[in-house]
Amino acid sequence: MISAVIIEGVTFPVAYNGYTYSRNKIWSKNTGRNDYGEMVGTIVAIKDKVELQLPPLTGEQALLLDNVISDENNPFPTAQVLFLGGTQKEMTIYTGDVTYPYLTRAKNEDGLIVGAKLSLIQK
Repeated sequence: MISAVIIEGVTFPVAYNGYTYSRNKIWSKNTGRNDYGEMVGTIVAIKDKVELQLPPLTGEQALLLDNVISDENNPFPTAQVLFLGGTQKEMTIYTGDVTYPYLTRAKNEDGLIVGAKLSLIQK
């Protein structure tokens, strides 16, 4: 189970059971079906993808996350995914678009972001 992700040195906790880890095949350009309908091609790489759901965030925390993953000068940041039990995986990544479900509070204009999701995709 993932406990946190560190992107460019900034640690973001992960919601309990709030992630999906997958390994994705990247196929060569010659991939497809031949005249007999059989699949042909070559796997050229296998890339990791981690889809995260974050715990509730304040607006300030969401802004920090957005600044790290939307840095135009560093489109492929380094991320460490920390699994419970002490194992760690480091990847150079790009990210999918993050979603920020925003809840407003009656007495606080800042609101709270609950259920933010982010995809980390190995470059």
